[in-house]
Amino acid sequence: MAFEDLFGTWTVKNQELKSVADFANECAVNTAKEQSAGMTIGLNEHAMTRQAGWIKNIASRVESLAQRPIPDLPATHPVGFEVDHAPSPELITVDGKDLNSDATAVCSMWQTIAYELVKSNSAGLGGGLTSFDATRTRSNVASLEQFLLAVQDAGDVDFPETAAPEAQFAVKAKKK
Repeated sequence: MAFEDLFGTWTVKNQELKSVADFANECAVNTAKEQSAGMTIGLNEHAMTRQAGWIKNIASRVESLAQRPIPDLPATHPVGFEVDHAPSPELITVDGKDLNSDATAVCSMWQTIAYELVKSNSAGLGGGLTSFDATRTRSNVASLEQFLLAVQDAGDVDFPETAAPEAQFAVKAKKK
C-alpha cells in the first residue's frame, strides 16, 4: 500500500474510535511539519520528546477504549461520523523537498494507526473496541514506539556534503 493510500474520507459509527484516529492523524501531520523532517535523517531530541508524549497519550486512549463495554444504542446507532484524513502535500514534502526517511516512516506509522482504526470492525460499533481491534492497535503503537527507540538509539548522523544548503548562512565581510 502506498503512503498516499492511507488518506481519505470515511464514515464511522464509533465516535470514540474517531477521536483516537483523529489524534493519530494529527501526530502524523505534526511530525511532517517538524523541523527534523527536513533533516537528512533522524529526528531531533525535541521531536523525540514529543513522539514519546504522543505514544503515551495514544496508548492510554487505546487502553481506555478497549476497557469500555461495547454499548447497545438501538435508538441512536447507527449515526455516521465523518473522518476526513485527506492527503496533504506537507505530509510528503517540506518546502517542496521529500521528508527524510525516518520522518516519512513515523508519519506512515501514525497514519497506519488511524487508517486501521477507521477501517476496523470497531468503526461500526456504538463505542469501544473489539478485542481483535484493540490487539491490532496496541501492536501498531508498540511498533511505532520500537521504531522511535531505534532511531533514538542510532543517534544523530552528520551528512554535511549532502545536506540541503538552503539555510543561506553567510559570514560578513570585514571592512578595511
